[in-house]
Amino acid sequence: MVLAAILAAGMLASVATPVSANDTPNLDEVIPPGPGMADLRKAIDEFRAAISDLKDACRAEREAPQLDVTTARKRTQRPEQTECEKALKSLRAEFQTIKQKALELEHAYRADVVHRQDEAKAVAKAKEEVAKQKLEQAQKEAERAALKPATKPQFSAADDIAKRRHTLEEQLKNVDATVAYKQGLLKQSVDAAAEYRAKAALLSGPDREKYLAKAAQADKEAAQWAGYVREYTAQHNELVAALARLGTVAAPKPEDAASKRAKLEQTLKGLNEKIANKWSESDRNATLAADLRSQAAAATSDELRAKLLARAAEADRAADEWAKLAHQLEDQRDELQKQLDALTTLKT
Repeated sequence: MVLAAILAAGMLASVATPVSANDTPNLDEVIPPGPGMADLRKAIDEFRAAISDLKDACRAEREAPQLDVTTARKRTQRPEQTECEKALKSLRAEFQTIKQKALELEHAYRADVVHRQDEAKAVAKAKEEVAKQKLEQAQKEAERAALKPATKPQFSAADDIAKRRHTLEEQLKNVDATVAYKQGLLKQSVDAAAEYRAKAALLSGPDREKYLAKAAQADKEAAQWAGYVREYTAQHNELVAALARLGTVAAPKPEDAASKRAKLEQTLKGLNEKIANKWSESDRNATLAADLRSQAAAATSDELRAKLLARAAEADRAADEWAKLAHQLEDQRDELQKQLDALTTLKT
């Protein structure tokens, strides 16, 4: 009964686990086990062990020789089922019942996780669709405005240009916000892929393949976000060109430039900290690889030498992956620095 209570508590703990969806779309993502699953598996193993021990005890009881001396004609008959065997049968039935309940609870937990992930992705997709519809509507209005006659009796040419400029600037603001959002998702996917590869470099066998598969999925998502960034960047360039044809280039207002500069500087600071961390990890793994090779050179057996060299190779791979991630972050830092330099140029 104690084992039964442990099983039930373990499964209920796993079903009650809250789940949060990732920002990146991944329909094939592995569902993590809920807390309590380790205790559950341990309890099941102990339950099985108890059944096995009881089964051995019942077999020993039935096979034990009888000590009473009787004639063949009056020898006492063994019962068809001993008390031990009755207890074993009851315990097996209880185990099957609990195992079935555990399976049902696990199925409910997995279904809840998938449902929450689907809801989060649906909300994100709906938001993106609304933003896209607003942008398309604004573009259509701009096109209609561009087709209208340049002069109207009630408005001067300067007023008409100012109105068209305002419309284009609003569109540019929306497009730039979308570009920033997509760039953030792109960065998340690129960082995730690099992190997965760095973890894979420290592992082997199925665990290594699992992280490499996650890295490949993150690469696929990064390519998708990169496509969106290119698409909206092209729209940005078209709007800037349209503003230039009106005799002006959209320059941020002084207060907007200051706010944007502060945000860029804060982001740049965070990037520098991440870059330092990645290089630190790369150096640590490189030092570890060198130490392992030194140990291998002094090893007294071929088997030990081979193990040390294999670990050194894994540390080398990890150092390379961390260095690759550091270089990617440095590219992002260079791009941010260009944006800061551009704001400084506009200010002067």
